[in-house]
Amino acid sequence: PAIAINILRPEKGHVTTTIKAVEKYLPKLKKMYPEINFQISDTQKDLIHTSITNMVEALRDAIIMTVGVIFLFLANIRLSLLAAVSIPFTYFLTFALMYVFGYELNIVTLTGVIVAVGLLLDDAIVVIENIDRHHIQYKKSVFRAVRDGLNEIILADWSGTYTTVIVLIPIMFIGGYVEKILRQFTVVLAISLLSSYIISITIIPLLASYILKPHHGKNRIEKVIGLFDRFIILPIKEFFTHLVHFAIRHKTPFILAGIFMFVISMKKVMPLAGRDLMPPMDTGIVKISFETESNTSLKETEKITKQIESVLYKVAKVKRISTAVGSESGVVSFGTGRIPQAGLITVHFVDRFHRKKSIWEIEKDIREHCKDIPGLKRLDVYDYGATPLSSIAAPIDIMISGPDVEVLNKIADKVVRRLMNVKGLTTVSRSWTMDKVEVLINVDEKKARLYGIDQTDISKELTFAIKGGIASVLRIPGEDGYDIRVRYPLWARNSLFDVKDIYIPSKIGPVPLSEIANVKRIYVPTKYTRQNLEPVVDVYGYRATTSIAHLQQRIEKALKGLALPKGYRIHHEGEVKNMTEAGKRLKKALIIAIILLYFSLVPTFRSWTNPLVIMITIPLAMIGAAWGLVLVGRHGCMPANMGMILLAGIVVNNSILLIDFIEKAKEKGADIKEAIEQAVKTRTRPILMTATGTIVGMLPIAAQRALGLERLSPLAVVAIGGLVVATFLTLIYIPMFYQIAEDIKTKIKVLFGKL
Repeated sequence: PAIAINILRPEKGHVTTTIKAVEKYLPKLKKMYPEINFQISDTQKDLIHTSITNMVEALRDAIIMTVGVIFLFLANIRLSLLAAVSIPFTYFLTFALMYVFGYELNIVTLTGVIVAVGLLLDDAIVVIENIDRHHIQYKKSVFRAVRDGLNEIILADWSGTYTTVIVLIPIMFIGGYVEKILRQFTVVLAISLLSSYIISITIIPLLASYILKPHHGKNRIEKVIGLFDRFIILPIKEFFTHLVHFAIRHKTPFILAGIFMFVISMKKVMPLAGRDLMPPMDTGIVKISFETESNTSLKETEKITKQIESVLYKVAKVKRISTAVGSESGVVSFGTGRIPQAGLITVHFVDRFHRKKSIWEIEKDIREHCKDIPGLKRLDVYDYGATPLSSIAAPIDIMISGPDVEVLNKIADKVVRRLMNVKGLTTVSRSWTMDKVEVLINVDEKKARLYGIDQTDISKELTFAIKGGIASVLRIPGEDGYDIRVRYPLWARNSLFDVKDIYIPSKIGPVPLSEIANVKRIYVPTKYTRQNLEPVVDVYGYRATTSIAHLQQRIEKALKGLALPKGYRIHHEGEVKNMTEAGKRLKKALIIAIILLYFSLVPTFRSWTNPLVIMITIPLAMIGAAWGLVLVGRHGCMPANMGMILLAGIVVNNSILLIDFIEKAKEKGADIKEAIEQAVKTRTRPILMTATGTIVGMLPIAAQRALGLERLSPLAVVAIGGLVVATFLTLIYIPMFYQIAEDIKTKIKVLFGKL
């Protein structure tokens, strides 16, 4: 037997600080009460510690891989060192600003930091690559190469940074669950990007003057790595240069192909991925909600509980188990209180990096081993965090409302039978069943009055007989004393006939209850639930990893044709309700982000058409995002939608650099064909470098290298898939549409000239 004490952190306190305070206080409690065993039965300490440790390791891997990409493309140790040196400066500034904003390190903020690794090096890569080009290709001195290289791209680099930041702003103020979960992520990411730009135009040029050496020859390693540029990058440059000219000559097939790929990806491929509010997460913690047969005694329920606990030790290595069974006798419970036959077990298994089975395979084993336990009416096994909000009772929650509980019970039975055949649901259960036995006593008021008895007297005597009444108090010196209760023995109060024979005192002597009342057995709900003062019953469905959208489609198909009596309704609550609301907010955020993006680019290029050309990259990126989700097996969800918004800001960077170079080449006297060719040849390497750096920086998130990253890995998958496709298509479609826009402007000028 145990008493559980729930400890909550202060509103502005840190979880780790609260846990440490509790652990520090436990030895004091043990000294004060040596006869009592104090222990922490359930805590998030291990989960938090493992997650943060994994996240730091993922951050380390992202930095190493990104710097490796820079070295691969530049084949210059000094330039790669220059990029690597910018990282600690950027993070120092980022963490300082996070402290100012009051943000702590957690899964969300650390994910923002890791995502920023590839993005923050974009600024450094653009500056370094341009300095290197002026130094090597144009044979300029180090000082002049730094000055001219920075001046050439400082505006385009800033445009690329603030376009990414500006698409994040709607998320910060969109409201609802979306803002609550993603605001920290977007703020930290925006801080990192702005910090990286500041470092790229200040620290990098300053250090470049010292790190770069005039006429510095390449060593053996650099010469070997340089073969990558010779045999990979140069052929790619030539390929895209010829392909762009071909695309410009054959615009119509390319435009139709782009439209076809976008429509197919959005209408056919994206639905295959399915949708969730938040993706499933393997935290290593499993919740087991169970219920024994109605009217089962608490003692029998405890026996069944021990059988379930014994199963847990068989299926996987257990670290900690916490069990709560039953409810306080004689207390009316409101809200989420349990009935005496219900229980909840929280079990911590070792983390997913130290076991062979996934948490969903373990859950399946638990269900298989427990299905034959006698007396077990319901068993729901689900992972910790199965629902993203604590207010969501279950991933699938079908609420049936109406005036009569007996009719609700029949409808719920039909719904349960239909849902049992829905593929993807692991268990189906109900919030209550109508099989609890109660004894109904209808007092014959006329007879009762003849004996001088009223209903209050009968109720009082029955309470004393069955539950007991205080007859005396056992006094003990120095203590409050113990109540002595007197009641009928078990054999005299344990059946319907026993209750009928209970004697009620009257003016003429004791009278059997059966003489003045009709006593019968009835079936009532195990629990009474209401919504808006109306009786309701919920049918719950749990899943493993099947998407909510796919489940909802199957459920609607299964319930199709279910006839409901007048006055009864079915509501789809659960995750789908919040998912729909979050989806609407994110769509608004995407629309606002695109509008902000367009009007922020107009003054930069002093053009209304160039921003439109640049933003053509966004639908091209969506093609890769859709295919990325399907190929990797992730669901479309709130983080995935956030990834698409972020992607809109990232992919335009390359287009900005490309258009900016074309414009500058034209200013120097080049015709449009020559300007496009120069831009493609010159910008292919930095475009591939920045895209590859961003991709490898997000790989640890996409690969779920830390506990908790399952929640945000779709964001990285969307960004990686979109970047891969958009990077290559940008080099074709942006020059092509730029040419189209210029041709249209020329025709308009000629037309107005004639007029």
